[in-house]
Amino acid sequence: MIRCEQFGWRYAGASAPAVRDVTLEIGRGEFVVVVGPSGSGKTTLALAMCGLLIGRQGGQPCGTIRIDRRDVAATPLPELAQLIGLVQQNPQAQFATLNVTDELAFGLENRCRPPDEIHQSSAVAADQMAIAALLGRSLATLSGGEQQRVAVASLLACRPAALVLDEPTASLDPQTAGELFRSLANLARETGLTVVIIEHKLAQLLPLRPRLIGLDEGRVVLDQPAGDSAAPLLLRLTGPSPREVSTPAFADAPGELLVDVAHATVGADGRPILDDVSLQVRAGEVIAVLGPNGSGKTTLLHGLMGLVAPQAGSIHVAGLSVSARAVSRRARAVGLVFQNADHQLVAETVWDEVLFACRTQGRPDGDAEREAAALLDAAGLAARRGDHPHRLSWGQKRRLNLISVLLHKPRVLLLDEPFAGQDWENARFLLRAIGDIVNGSPTRPRGACLIVTHDPRVVRHGCTRVVFMTQGRVELDAPVPDAFALLRSRGHAAYVETGAAG
Repeated sequence: MIRCEQFGWRYAGASAPAVRDVTLEIGRGEFVVVVGPSGSGKTTLALAMCGLLIGRQGGQPCGTIRIDRRDVAATPLPELAQLIGLVQQNPQAQFATLNVTDELAFGLENRCRPPDEIHQSSAVAADQMAIAALLGRSLATLSGGEQQRVAVASLLACRPAALVLDEPTASLDPQTAGELFRSLANLARETGLTVVIIEHKLAQLLPLRPRLIGLDEGRVVLDQPAGDSAAPLLLRLTGPSPREVSTPAFADAPGELLVDVAHATVGADGRPILDDVSLQVRAGEVIAVLGPNGSGKTTLLHGLMGLVAPQAGSIHVAGLSVSARAVSRRARAVGLVFQNADHQLVAETVWDEVLFACRTQGRPDGDAEREAAALLDAAGLAARRGDHPHRLSWGQKRRLNLISVLLHKPRVLLLDEPFAGQDWENARFLLRAIGDIVNGSPTRPRGACLIVTHDPRVVRHGCTRVVFMTQGRVELDAPVPDAFALLRSRGHAAYVETGAAG
């Protein structure tokens, strides 16, 4: 179905190829997982397989890629799109309509399929992705995880012969991610759909016995048949186990109250998203905010930043009501990293982007620049200082987002899925950087952090407390060990179990 012959690609202006000498054959009905460190060329390979690079982006190719014996460089994109579909890391980048029903029908409508076929195929895809309840909803009102499921369903509705998914579970809760992986494995086995998944989280994939392809520095360094073990090389490609990662140590006693939410209700489009939520966070705490997609986690962070106002109750952050001053003033004490990395990239170069928040907050350039250089180096971005931020991979963008926020030293960090697209080497860097803010210094008081995440390894090794949300309410609030025990007892073990590497 997919054949790469000594394929390579160098982006225009890049000093080195993103992928090189890739020779692969992927057959019909294969279930394939592509792994590798952040920036190893996985997304570039996905774009190339779907015909979105050669002749369509600036760059220098070599070798060939064929889909169902068709050379992607010589085949019109509409023809390729009927054979192979791509689910991107950022689902919003591929939406073409305004609501869920129209999005599922869009591809089939463009192929002029009969209305009955469009309705039936859309309904089947909605059931496969468990989004039937979302039909008719505005895409703008969905959570990031819900948007990701819609993006997958919109491709499945078109019944392609092959499907490439680039980090499809980045914003999915563990239960939904597991259901997605099992559904795709079953589709490959039962219908002959070729499935290629790019993914860092392997705990729920390895039991499905995929073929494993590993990339490192743009080259294929692992091609393991379905069901075979490749633990040593997988460990190198996916990063060290969390047990090998030095993570921050936090003071035993929390300090002053930094976040105080009292009976807050927040809504949108006439429906409540947060319902009577109360929460307190003190200096020295790192709170993992867990819960199913659509449970209100992102809305909680936006409420703490003051981007949405409470309809009832109150929200105080760093001693002030969120309604007491403009968001721009609050940004001196509160740093927010959005779920969508692209939503806060504003500068023309990586270097200007990383210093943007510092410069707007008036931090001395010399100190900020020295620390920025050190953080970019630790994040593996030192060589990308002159690049446009949108040329980075999704995982690299996430690290850039966080560094930019960390540099101006806010007291409260609000992080929405900052570990999406990160291997464990980069997770170690991010956890340490967060710990520096939370632990403070002799000249800077301790801070606090709330992290929306679906990765239990991050929670276990980098957080002090868990807040578990369902349907807009706080169901559980406890220290990490107690919270994990309670989650298991309540049937939420997917939020607790560690990944393949941990």
